[in-house]
Amino acid sequence: MTIFISIVSHQNTIEIVHDLKPHQLASANQRVVLLDNKPSDDLKRYALDHQLHYLENDAIQGFGSNHNRVFQYCRKHLGMDLETDWFIILNPDLECDPQSITTFVKDMEKEGTRIGAPNIFKDNAFQEHEESVRRFPYLWELLTSYIFRKNRTGVDRCCLTACEVDWASGACLAFRADTFEALGGFDERYFLYYEDVDICWRARHLLNVKTHYIPGAKMVHRGKRASHTLNNKHLWWHLTSAIRFAWVRTKTALFGSKSLK
Repeated sequence: MTIFISIVSHQNTIEIVHDLKPHQLASANQRVVLLDNKPSDDLKRYALDHQLHYLENDAIQGFGSNHNRVFQYCRKHLGMDLETDWFIILNPDLECDPQSITTFVKDMEKEGTRIGAPNIFKDNAFQEHEESVRRFPYLWELLTSYIFRKNRTGVDRCCLTACEVDWASGACLAFRADTFEALGGFDERYFLYYEDVDICWRARHLLNVKTHYIPGAKMVHRGKRASHTLNNKHLWWHLTSAIRFAWVRTKTALFGSKSLK
């Protein structure tokens, strides 16, 4: 079994080198691939110095497109085995250690999980949970979250054992390689935001695969939350992605799972 780790940089060289430190995650059984969405000589030099796989884009691509590219690179060039290997996406502003990744995958295998999410916190003391596991949102919940700045889809994370959740944040998501392949990866029509919601929805309705929350694997996410700022492109991407997912959910209700293919 090999774990393939996908990290996409959006001018995140400092966070990757000094906080995430992916060179510490690389080993004989863990392969790290860095994809530079806006190429940086410093990140390329870091990858070469630590013998990490490095890819770069000629033009800026979206979240799903980037991770799909890394997955295909692992398939074609790194010998990924769909039946035994794992594909994990990590945000560049995440902090974790090698033991967290090992615990994460071992717990998923123990539970027979095919899509899993770790226990994500906002602080290094592991006291403040991030709302990284949630219920699938309805359109009216999306609208009220923007109007009243209150999210009503969060899930109580007091459970001490692995459990099913509707969806989990793309800050860190792990897929059995065959599951990611069967889903065709992320839907690239989402440029940013809701790719994680959509892929968990499609997994549930197309493959009957549930997403699992794995509390034993602890990580820290220092998200910038750019979409919380009004009148910027991130808010626009967030709104259009939310509307797209609302339509996907409506299509499923009206026409069944076949409409998702």
